[in-house]
Amino acid sequence: MKLHMAVDLAGDLPTVMVLTQGRRHDVTVARKIKWNPGTVLIMDRGYVDFQWLWDLTQQGVWFVTRMKSNCTYKVRECRKTDRTQGILADQTVRLKNKGYEGKLRKVSYRDPLTGHKYVFITNRFDLSAKTVCNLYKARWQVELFFKTMKQQLQIKKYLGTSVNAVKAQVWVALIAYLLLAIVRFQSKLGWGIPALMAALTVVLFSNVDLTGIWEDAPKERCAGIGMEQLTLCLI
Repeated sequence: MKLHMAVDLAGDLPTVMVLTQGRRHDVTVARKIKWNPGTVLIMDRGYVDFQWLWDLTQQGVWFVTRMKSNCTYKVRECRKTDRTQGILADQTVRLKNKGYEGKLRKVSYRDPLTGHKYVFITNRFDLSAKTVCNLYKARWQVELFFKTMKQQLQIKKYLGTSVNAVKAQVWVALIAYLLLAIVRFQSKLGWGIPALMAALTVVLFSNVDLTGIWEDAPKERCAGIGMEQLTLCLI
């Protein structure tokens, strides 16, 4: 099976979750989802379908994604770039590939730390080139979400192999994630989900009020905090 997710970067909260068979292509699922006008979709190259991208533009939905290597285009305009920020090119292009009828913005970027080159395309022309690059970098939150699901919520091994068993385990894990997100929001904690789970593990079977254990907790998790300190603070 395959899990298709959309995560709201504002609060690291899943907004769309679709379970399909493993051979189901990502784009076929994305086409059926209704996105509100003004939404900015940050997606990898697996979702690049020019007809669908044009449909999103017509619906008032923004997107930032990476350009495929076999994509052909013609440059219409070149803008000045700041190469000290890694921006190699900022261009307005028109695709030769069928499907997308309008103009797109192509931003070429080289990571100063790794030296890797990335080419992004977007229908957003009002943002700076560096902001476009930072938006795609923020997509890493999706990978962190899946890492949390697999490691902290134990979605690497399944208790059953039937379709219903797999679906039930995934849904239960997602419910647990959302409950932890509610705890973090109500307690105004700057902790990550893994840190919250580690703290709850200490007091889960203790005779304490779970709604009040966060009152004495530091709002930002200390890097060197240990399990003994957590126990003494009833976190």
